[in-house]
Amino acid sequence: MNYLSDKHKQLSESQQSGLMTWFGQLPMDKKAVAIGLSLTVGISSAAMAWKGESSDRIYFCVRTPQSYLICQDKNNRPFRMTPYYWEQWKQEGMPRQVVRDPAMGVNGLVKATNPYKPFWAFGGFLGFALAGWMLRHCQEEEKQRAVFEDIAQKRDAAKAEMAARSELLESYRDVAIAEVQLQADLDLIANDRTVDITKAEIYAHTEIEVTQMEATDAIFEAQTAGMTEQQKADYIKQLREMKTPYLQGSQTLQGTIDPNDKVTGSEPGAIAPTEKYRWINNTIGYPTLIFGGMGAGKSWTTREIIWKKVQAGWNIVALDPHGTQVEWRGVRLITGYKEIALFMQWYMDEMRQRYEDYRKSGLTEEQWTEWLRNSGKMLSVICEEFTTWTDNIVEPMPDDCEDEKWKPDPDFIGKWFRCAMTESRKQLMIPLFVAHDRTMEILAKAKGLSKLRDAALLEVELIATIDPITTEAKASGKGAIKLPGHGQWIDIELPKLDHKRIDFRLDESRTVNEPPTIDKATLERIYELEFNLGNKAGDTQDEPNKLSPMAQKLYEYLTRTERIEADVREFKGNFKVQGERFSVELIKSWMYEIVGAGLANWIGEGIIKLNQD
Repeated sequence: MNYLSDKHKQLSESQQSGLMTWFGQLPMDKKAVAIGLSLTVGISSAAMAWKGESSDRIYFCVRTPQSYLICQDKNNRPFRMTPYYWEQWKQEGMPRQVVRDPAMGVNGLVKATNPYKPFWAFGGFLGFALAGWMLRHCQEEEKQRAVFEDIAQKRDAAKAEMAARSELLESYRDVAIAEVQLQADLDLIANDRTVDITKAEIYAHTEIEVTQMEATDAIFEAQTAGMTEQQKADYIKQLREMKTPYLQGSQTLQGTIDPNDKVTGSEPGAIAPTEKYRWINNTIGYPTLIFGGMGAGKSWTTREIIWKKVQAGWNIVALDPHGTQVEWRGVRLITGYKEIALFMQWYMDEMRQRYEDYRKSGLTEEQWTEWLRNSGKMLSVICEEFTTWTDNIVEPMPDDCEDEKWKPDPDFIGKWFRCAMTESRKQLMIPLFVAHDRTMEILAKAKGLSKLRDAALLEVELIATIDPITTEAKASGKGAIKLPGHGQWIDIELPKLDHKRIDFRLDESRTVNEPPTIDKATLERIYELEFNLGNKAGDTQDEPNKLSPMAQKLYEYLTRTERIEADVREFKGNFKVQGERFSVELIKSWMYEIVGAGLANWIGEGIIKLNQD
């Protein structure tokens, strides 16, 4: 037996008798014999203990006054007792009417027929106990053996299953090899037939050309019949230099055959640049995924697609966690993971509202889409750095929920991703995702949705190359595109760009990479943040400014909530007007107005202290 510890072994051996140790070493047949002998002894001893009497008895009677002997009680049980108690009764004064029963034994004394009855009973008990003990020991061993038997059966079943699987895989391998060989034979036969057909075509074409050459020679011989060799040479020279009356200018017959004569200012057969990049048009109306490794050109290509969307009339919202307004001029930029989460919540609410309005509108799908387009509600959401969203974005807490009871949905990003993929196109709220790969583990950790991705997303892969000198990744200008629901990847060429587009405005002339101008108000704000912390805005302004309506609402909110020090990062999520929340930069602009009006002072970046009257 395997013991768990020395203590376990000590306790087990202390409870084990030498007899059972000896018994446990016997084979099963001898154990059965020992148990049978013990049972035989027990049964025999019990039988011996059952019969006869174990002690002597004196039967007696009571003499009545009429000299009758009464030797039994009312239940016909004879009067009797052991000699010991008979003597005790005589010493205590036995009545004279009590006499021994002359009908029983010798003068009423009946000797014991089984004086060893207690020993036989003990022997029976000992035999049965020993048999039970040995049976219990056998049962314990059988219980332990059953465990090993069960393991052995499971092992044999597992071996049989593995052998069956191995045989099945071997059969499948043979079938697969046979299929490959058959396909190879078919391909070889088809290739041979193709070669034969090609040879026949070449032979036929060659025969036709030979026939044409022979006919031409015959015609030439007929035309030059009777000419001398010198006259033939002059005739041939005249034909080569002669111009056809159907050509113009200096164009010759040879020139009409040369394709270079038909193309001017470009390579022969060159494709116009607009034809190369026609694939970009497909990304405007489809949910799109742009992916590729570092340096593949994702940002530059994405911005060219955005520019096409702007030209097509789409409203652009750029969700860039680390973006700046300098690089996103002309579009609405939402930066910061918390702000992006708020927009994502608004996006899903807006999507549900549009579908509800569509159901109530009574319009067909085409009419509803046209109405959205005419109403200027075409919205394209650009999801930059989408790979990092699942690690940094959590579901925003609703306004009507208590902090301690709020538990964000761990699948918030996945739900939004599925909504944007599948429901956005009919409501003209098209997303464009920018990521490093197309696996569902990277895309919102939405495992198990690869088929949905293939069916719903237009995918563009950008391919990077390694610079042999710097060994750094750079854009190769090549890529591949796959339309939704199609498994074929088509090679594409990326636009040749010499700068990164950062300005998407249509209504004014500008230089694309020109830095933004800084007005006086912005300079004053920078001064307040960088150099004049803690001082009143009145020190740099001649008179307080009048608050705008939104700045006034912000000031009323701060005073209503009894805030003395207001940190934009702390109260931003709770401040809203008619259910609409605002970005940090927009709230900061209203905070500048409040400070400029002398109602508060800056005490830190994004933190003001309200003046107390």
